[in-house]
Amino acid sequence: MNPTLLRRAPAGAPRWDDRGAIPVFVALIIGPLLLLCGLLTVDAFGVLRAKQHADDLSVEAARAAQQAIDPAQAIPGKAFVADPAGASAAARVYLARTGDSGTVQVTDGGHTVTVTVTGRYHAVFWPKTFTVHATSSATLLHGITQPDR
Repeated sequence: MNPTLLRRAPAGAPRWDDRGAIPVFVALIIGPLLLLCGLLTVDAFGVLRAKQHADDLSVEAARAAQQAIDPAQAIPGKAFVADPAGASAAARVYLARTGDSGTVQVTDGGHTVTVTVTGRYHAVFWPKTFTVHATSSATLLHGITQPDR
């Protein structure tokens, strides 16, 4: 046997020195607690990312919908409003290209488009699928120095 591995306690030292020891309870609990905190954090941030993604999509779809102005009213200079059918179609096309679904409403005589996007987050560690919703609206403004309305 290697003599450097055998070490004697100094004279007068207690026979069972507990330096570097950890209680059994702490050893058994700390691992699962760290694991649980990590797992919940991963899924919590995943839901937050899904919410942000749905919010971004709703903003961009509303912006795409506002590009579909009604040419029958815009060309003669009567009004600058969104075409309800064209705006809804533009928002749905945008959402279809991203692979998401949502609803589109054109209100206020074609001045406001509201898009609601529904997204899902399939939890990695939590046995659940979270559904997130985000709603954004875009208002069509027209004018040279300030919005006419």
